[in-house]
Amino acid sequence: MHNVSAKIVSEIPSMATVYASAVKTLGRKPKNPKLPQTVLVFQGATADLEKLQDFRKAVNAPMNAVLPSLYVHSLAFPLAMSLMLRNDFPLPLLGMIHLSNHVSVSQPLGEDESFDIEVHSENLTSHAKGVTCDLVIRIVVDGQDRMLMRSTFLAKGVKLSDAQPVTIEHPEFAAPIRTAQWKLDSGTGRRWAKVAGDYNPIHLSALSAKALGMPSAIAHGIYMAARVLAGIEPGAGTYQWSIEFKTPVVLPATVDLGFRRNATGYTVDAWHARKGKPHFELELISQSN
Repeated sequence: MHNVSAKIVSEIPSMATVYASAVKTLGRKPKNPKLPQTVLVFQGATADLEKLQDFRKAVNAPMNAVLPSLYVHSLAFPLAMSLMLRNDFPLPLLGMIHLSNHVSVSQPLGEDESFDIEVHSENLTSHAKGVTCDLVIRIVVDGQDRMLMRSTFLAKGVKLSDAQPVTIEHPEFAAPIRTAQWKLDSGTGRRWAKVAGDYNPIHLSALSAKALGMPSAIAHGIYMAARVLAGIEPGAGTYQWSIEFKTPVVLPATVDLGFRRNATGYTVDAWHARKGKPHFELELISQSN
């Protein structure tokens, strides 16, 4: 980690505050942007037990005395977003497209543990549609890394002059056997926003989503990942998981899913029930049982 400019902050902002300030970033049209070396640090974070119960109920997560990794993510993510509001961050926050998440857990956090949160940005990379960058959240207890959470975002239309976009070949999607189906109504995004505090307008209503260029409101990627993980995330030991988002889930929606168990964990695919187009793929690998 680049400890070039660590800045200790006294509170984690609310997502509502972050989005209220996000409009000021819309004018950012950088030529050859560079990511700042800033690291924001919040010390002594703890779970809000009432919000934790709301989170568990919303995705049917087990009451097992440890924190779901995406509950920790929802608590820490506003701090990562506030990094993108700073004047030294070159990309516009609104309109960023969420491509993937990678999470490594060395040991789950207990409900009553206190932890430090460190956030920074890295990996500015050329992409066929613009540039991508990673927001990285480190969760530390007594100097030991317990979780590393990486979210990759695409900023469309931004160019790096001396870089060639990496082309990734995606094999044609073939749906596995369906083992679950979700019916998501048009209020799904609004209900999750109340639980996770993520009031991004693209999730709240058809009207606010269309204003930002979406066909209608789309389901939160984190909500869908949390719902998948609720049934398969280990309550102990070392594990990692990743999710790649392929096409948005436009609300209301019927989503088909295939959960496949293997020697090291699970692969979960989700796709549009009628069109057969893939929405996301999640892979969980458990290093210790």
